Amino acid sequence: MEKQVKIIIGLIINRSITIEDEIKQYFENVLTYINQIEKLYIYLTKEVDVSKFLIYLTKYPYVEIAKCTDYGDAEIYKALIDKAIEDKADYVSLLKPDMYYENDSFVELKKYITQADVSRISVLTPMPLFGSELHERKAEEFRAIKGCNAFGALLNLHIYKETRGIKTEYYQTTFDYDYCLQTRLLGYDVMLAQNLVLRKQNYKVLTRKIGFITLTMFERDLMDIYYETRNRYYLWEEYKNLDREYVLLDKKLAKREQQEIKAKDKRYKEKFMMIDKARRDYKKGIKGPYNQAE
Repeated sequence: MEKQVKIIIGLIINRSITIEDEIKQYFENVLTYINQIEKLYIYLTKEVDVSKFLIYLTKYPYVEIAKCTDYGDAEIYKALIDKAIEDKADYVSLLKPDMYYENDSFVELKKYITQADVSRISVLTPMPLFGSELHERKAEEFRAIKGCNAFGALLNLHIYKETRGIKTEYYQTTFDYDYCLQTRLLGYDVMLAQNLVLRKQNYKVLTRKIGFITLTMFERDLMDIYYETRNRYYLWEEYKNLDREYVLLDKKLAKREQQEIKAKDKRYKEKFMMIDKARRDYKKGIKGPYNQAE
């Protein structure tokens, strides 16, 4: 028997959307999920012009706009969760305008949570890919994973109430993996829908030629590198005895990521300076937003 579920999505907008082609594209992105949800909260974190974009959404009475100070993705995610619980929602998800669910991926995600036994699933995530990445369909449609990015994932609010919540002091990145670790330690599953895709449109592919070989990688923002590096150290310290396997795997992944940056990114020296800054700040016990002076 199909269950009734209430899903709320938060859309973070931190820049103006004024170019007509971009407005139409972002509206098409919203169309990949808006007809399947109960409410869309749009969080404007800066003084930006989105008036023309909002015109496209006027026919949806369940769209609400909120201007808020940018205290980082973690704080906004927590505010979204708190509001969704107040609204008696079952699931919540966080997105940005340049993200969309490929084909009917959101429809299928919703169908899964309404028809399957998902009582032990704390987070259900689609496969996150950049727009140009190839997607190979898998025979195993759903599989349990150790953690996932918050964007595009459906968070079960009934299970959320059993946890300590979102670690807002992480400010950006890693707070979602911390949450996944919390729920797994409580005996719940984080589930990946391998054949349902969330795509991100705004990205940059880096190329670096070494002799006759051309190396490519997706650009990693300096601030993302800072927060991810710093917060990982806190995460590793907290979970080293609670989930040793995850910590060891994530340390190997971090090392591979740094090796890739050094091999493929022409600006690797700048990136490694940011990594060193993150390490120093971790040793000082610094959390919250980045402060260049510290």
